[in-house]
Amino acid sequence: MISNNPFKAYGSISTINHTADRLAQYAKTAAYRERAGLEGDGGNDCFASKLKKADEYLASGESNGATDSIAIVLRQMDEPEAGKPVTTEFWHNGAHVSVTKDALHGTSITIGGSANPDIIQVSTSVGVVKIDLNDMTSLMKCLDLFSPEDINAIMKKITEVKQAREAMNQIDHMQDELVKNGRKTKEEGGQEGQEESVSEVAGVVSAEEVREKKFVG
Repeated sequence: MISNNPFKAYGSISTINHTADRLAQYAKTAAYRERAGLEGDGGNDCFASKLKKADEYLASGESNGATDSIAIVLRQMDEPEAGKPVTTEFWHNGAHVSVTKDALHGTSITIGGSANPDIIQVSTSVGVVKIDLNDMTSLMKCLDLFSPEDINAIMKKITEVKQAREAMNQIDHMQDELVKNGRKTKEEGGQEGQEESVSEVAGVVSAEEVREKKFVG
């Protein structure tokens, strides 16, 4: 599960695609309700129910309709030809979404966009999702377009990117501090060669450094 703050840390996240299992369970539930004489299929607005409705809608011959999941949007789009990608755009909860099918590059989904975009790409079951980290508001508005498994994959990728960048920023800050301390030592008449490396400060020392400086493990 993702912690209360999904952009800082995460625990164990499963990215296994359970769509087939969900569809099978949905079919069993619908069949049971029919035998029991109950009305409706019991699916409500679950992901499997949406896919079933998408199949029924596609079979009806209609060309426009609901866009309550990326899977439905993809089923409503024409298939691309070589060199002729197919793109559809729509607004969901006030956020702009663009879906492109490309015969060579596959499917891509672009969510939102800012004046200063910082794009990351996430592989999901419906294609590559392009997210602008400077427009997280649009992403939050569009999460219900994806299956639970794809949401997990998206949030995990965002967390990994943010953690990696934070670590790099810390290393850069440490390097700046070491340079400043080295200059201060020289200005005060201290001995040269007393600057420590970032690796030493971070506790990462190579085998050669251990031998040369005779560190005790």
